[in-house]
Amino acid sequence: MKIVRRRTIASTQDELRRLAAAGAPDGTVVWADVQTGGRGRLGRRWRSPKGGLYASWLLRPRFAPARLAELSLACGEALAAALRGFGAATTVKPPNDVLALGADGKARKLCGILCEASGTGTTLDWVIVGFGVNVNNPPPLKRATSLREVAGRRVAVPSVLRACLARLSRARRAGDFL
Repeated sequence: MKIVRRRTIASTQDELRRLAAAGAPDGTVVWADVQTGGRGRLGRRWRSPKGGLYASWLLRPRFAPARLAELSLACGEALAAALRGFGAATTVKPPNDVLALGADGKARKLCGILCEASGTGTTLDWVIVGFGVNVNNPPPLKRATSLREVAGRRVAVPSVLRACLARLSRARRAGDFL
């Protein structure tokens, strides 16, 4: 797995799309400390300040495009499981959010997921799974929470990335999203 690290970038999705078009291999990851143009589903802006994990993972799959929604849900479950390992009581809110119980006992957004694909007909050239996790993001997060808040301590962002990628890879194999 090749990881491309950027301190600040407009969008990990856009950078990985560029790399995919240039022939980047399956499993390539773009990881950033800050995104200045992050986005979510339906083009919504995603705040991406320092303290969070912003990454995109490239797949060059052989499965049918009709399975993309299934892949997205599997990725949500995988990320929720990875974040539980850091003390977060998580659940998936389809189609693309991971929620955690905040300090106030309310379910708040902890992670967002964006799956984008390119291909024609019955063939996919690539799928990019983007995810943003509030790790040590500073309060106040109005409708969101962070691992720092729910765990009561700072969490190492590289550890969160490793856990997320391990769970995503496991889910990919288990679901036959190869």
